[in-house]
Amino acid sequence: MDLRSWLRPAVYVSAIGLFVLGLAITGSAAYGEAQSTPYMVQMDQVESSTTDSPVPYADLSSAEKSVFDRLNTGQAAPVEGTTLTTFANNAVRYQGDIYTFQMVHDPTTLTPLVIGFGIAIAVASGALFFLTQFIERRRMLSTEIS
Repeated sequence: MDLRSWLRPAVYVSAIGLFVLGLAITGSAAYGEAQSTPYMVQMDQVESSTTDSPVPYADLSSAEKSVFDRLNTGQAAPVEGTTLTTFANNAVRYQGDIYTFQMVHDPTTLTPLVIGFGIAIAVASGALFFLTQFIERRRMLSTEIS
C-alpha cells in the first residue's frame, strides 16, 4: 500500500478525528448511564391499612400524581427526580386504600451497546493511525534498501 504524500495527512487527521469521536461517544454514553436510573416503580400491594404512615394523594406533586395514576392502571413508571423518594419509601392513601410500591430494574437500556460502539471506533481508528505509520516506515525502508 503506497500512501502518497497528500493522502498520508488526510489519513492521520481522519484517524485522530475518529479516535476523538469514539472517546466522545463512549464518554457521553457512560455519563448518561451514570446520571440516569435504570429503575422503574410499580404497585406492590393495595391494602386498607399498613404500618407505614401513608402520604395522602392530595399531597403529591402534579408529576407524582401522574406517575401514581399510571401505576394505578397496572403499568410501571420510570423513576425520576422526586419520584424515587416518594414511591420508594412511602405508601400513598388514595380513595380509602393504601398503596405500596416496589422498585424493578429496567433492562431495556442500550448504553452498553453505545459504549461498545464508541470503544470499537476508538480502537479501529487507533489501529488505522499506527498501521499507516507502520506501512509508511516499511515503504521508506524498502526504498532505502533498493
